[in-house]
Amino acid sequence: MNKIPEIIRLHEVAAISERTISRALGVSRPVVAHYLSQARAAGLRWSDVETISDEALLERLQRGREPEVDPRLVQLISALPRIVKELGRRGVTRQLLWEEYRNEQPQGYSYSQFCFHLQVHTQTAEISMHLHHEPGQKLFVDFAGRKPTLIDPKSGAETPVELFVAVFPASGLIYIEATIGQDLDSFTTATRHTLEYAGGSPRIIVPDNLKAAVTTPDRYEPVLNDTFEDFARHYGCAIVPARVRKPRDKALVEAAVNLVYTRVLARLRDRQFATIEELNAALWEHLGALNDRTMKLINVSRRQRFEYNEREQLQPLPLTPYILRRFEQPRVQLNYHVYLRADRHYYSVPHTYRRKTVKLAYSARTVEIYHNNERIAAHRRDRRPHGYTTTVHHMPSAHRTMVEWTPERFRRWARGIGAHTEMVIAAQLAAAMVPEQSFKRCLGVLSLAKRYGADRLEAACRRADQYGIRTYRSIKSILEKGLEDQQPDVPSEYQLPLHDNIRGARYYGRQAIEESR
Repeated sequence: MNKIPEIIRLHEVAAISERTISRALGVSRPVVAHYLSQARAAGLRWSDVETISDEALLERLQRGREPEVDPRLVQLISALPRIVKELGRRGVTRQLLWEEYRNEQPQGYSYSQFCFHLQVHTQTAEISMHLHHEPGQKLFVDFAGRKPTLIDPKSGAETPVELFVAVFPASGLIYIEATIGQDLDSFTTATRHTLEYAGGSPRIIVPDNLKAAVTTPDRYEPVLNDTFEDFARHYGCAIVPARVRKPRDKALVEAAVNLVYTRVLARLRDRQFATIEELNAALWEHLGALNDRTMKLINVSRRQRFEYNEREQLQPLPLTPYILRRFEQPRVQLNYHVYLRADRHYYSVPHTYRRKTVKLAYSARTVEIYHNNERIAAHRRDRRPHGYTTTVHHMPSAHRTMVEWTPERFRRWARGIGAHTEMVIAAQLAAAMVPEQSFKRCLGVLSLAKRYGADRLEAACRRADQYGIRTYRSIKSILEKGLEDQQPDVPSEYQLPLHDNIRGARYYGRQAIEESR
């Protein structure tokens, strides 16, 4: 289901063709066309899809009808093998073949549609063709095979680093950056720097099949890295990996790598760099010269071609740069918390999502939890192992009430009934080693007001306090027997008779002890 919104977004926002969308998302082109047709029939646009859940989207799509297959397409597809064969003959052009096609089919496709279906067929048949790159359409990214090195000025130890290379094929503009490795953080950050260097984002990013971009390479349905796919979504791009063992798919970036070897690295062969910042400063100095260098065949520089043809075709960058997020797909536990393995910490979600599988996205500072592409919880990241981060409104009402219990709340509640009730509650709280141990007893005493009334409870607490008994059972017994208004029996004062055997207080005083000595 999460691919359907992407199909609509890439078609409407990024203006990418159906064939390219099918490669980017790993679904067939007829499936892409099917869902786009349903979206049009349902009157759905990206602004609508962006804010609704998967269930609502599916319901809206099912209201539309799939358009019938155009009989002209059926006839043209059957004739395409013959047309392709004729196209290989000397002097035969597409214009000539289209004119012959229209003579046979007067109601057939226009020239542009004829060429479109012919192009799709020839690419499917693996026929080598000249590739024309639209300005602002693609960005090729890869790591170079030859690695620069950092040299420790004290020990002389050499540390190889990676060289990231990116090229905009329509203009040939190149970007390079040295990184610590080919890890996800380095690759994503370098790609972001490329877009910032160009001042915009293309509609398609074409990486090689490295792990930071493609989790599982496959010719027909590669599995993209969740973080890099999230990065591309932030910048409005689609990810279309180069096909495995298909060097033609990345010929331009390979040519750019070779150019970097000869025009940049070769000029730095006698210099030593201790830090990656020093290395990048030198690389970018020569990169500017490379992009400003006039190309002999066309008599313009890469920078000039980019500024003239490509910059305005790029999509504007978002207001905030991408913040690296990683993803997990845990199952919500019965206590309505999910477990983040990276920190061994638990985060709450609304209790109605118990036992459901969710998507957990976490950055350096935040943790967000999604279900069916809808965010259901957000927390500040907490790295304490085995700790719990819980939002009160995620709890069931019974649990929420327990969490909201505090000593001060019980005192306020008792104070509203009466002073003697407050004294009993204060005694209950003071008797426990920690206040939480007395919460249930306090609740038991205060709940008697619902059954017997606040006035009777106050009177019962007064009588219990006179006898020095403040337990829930004693107060409940007083109310059950109706003894709250009965005055306690006060014993009359009794004077002990004088007797020689009664020693008295003086006998135990210090003066008596000294006299006995």
